[in-house]
Amino acid sequence: MSTTAPGHSDDSQPPSETVVSAVAAYKGVEEVALPPLYDALDPDALDALFSGPDGAGGRVTFDYAGCTIECASDGSVDVRDAAA
Repeated sequence: MSTTAPGHSDDSQPPSETVVSAVAAYKGVEEVALPPLYDALDPDALDALFSGPDGAGGRVTFDYAGCTIECASDGSVDVRDAAA
C-alpha cells in the first residue's frame, strides 16, 4: 500500500513537514507519535534541497518510521511500507 501527498507550493509547509504529515496519515497516527525526522535525515538539508521556485530537481528516497519515503522536486511525497 502506498500514499502520495500532494506537492507543496511556496506558501505551504516545507518538505520536511510534508514528510511527517504524510507518514502520520499513512500510518493512522498523530505526528507526535512518530520518531523525530532528524533520526533518519537532516530536515534542514531536505528543505534546502527543494527550496526555491524550481528546487534542485530530482528525487530523494530514504527510510523513516518503518516506511520508505520518496520526495520529488515537484513537492510530492510518496510513502510506502519499507522493504523487509
